[in-house]
Amino acid sequence: MRAVLVTILVALSLPAFAQTTGPANPAPSATTGATTARIPRGGDITRDEYIERARRAAERRFDRMDTNHDGILTADERRAARDERAAHRAARSQAQPQ
Repeated sequence: MRAVLVTILVALSLPAFAQTTGPANPAPSATTGATTARIPRGGDITRDEYIERARRAAERRFDRMDTNHDGILTADERRAARDERAAHRAARSQAQPQ
């Protein structure tokens, strides 16, 4: 009886192994492009370099979101930036062939 149960469980799990692992052409990740171009060829980066890059990126994001350039992000500015990112993602996903 136990052998029959094990055989059934194995047979039921086989379709999971036949599934594909993902799209053949995955979307570009956040680490492609300009970000990786600034990382040394070996890929090593110090803690200070990492923090400095993150700080500069955060400053650029803040400046882009702060539309009236008063140094304060209002709820409306954050909402507008979020909506803009969502629209950009939607447009990009529609442009990619399915």
